[in-house]
Amino acid sequence: MSQEKVDAYKKEKKGRKARLAKQKRNQKIAKISCLVLLIAICSFAGWRVYAAKHPAEAAIAETSEETVPTDETVGESAEEEPSEDAVESETESGADTASDENN
Repeated sequence: MSQEKVDAYKKEKKGRKARLAKQKRNQKIAKISCLVLLIAICSFAGWRVYAAKHPAEAAIAETSEETVPTDETVGESAEEEPSEDAVESETESGADTASDENN
């Protein structure tokens, strides 16, 4: 019976190093996975609480993005301005009315 115990011990000892390394690796993977999951849950919960307490800031940020002029809208506003010819004709007609008033 003693020989059976010795053989079982040797067999168990033979794969002990690989088995312990595998267990340690699996434990590290489990810890890291749980930590990442915990950080993600806490971040999401914090973001939801912040968004619930500060809805006005979020609305202001959305509206300010809409009101910021882009290059396209700047070009459109420049097109809406009167041309130089129109400005000159207005000044000439204004000069005519001023001379008419003097007479």
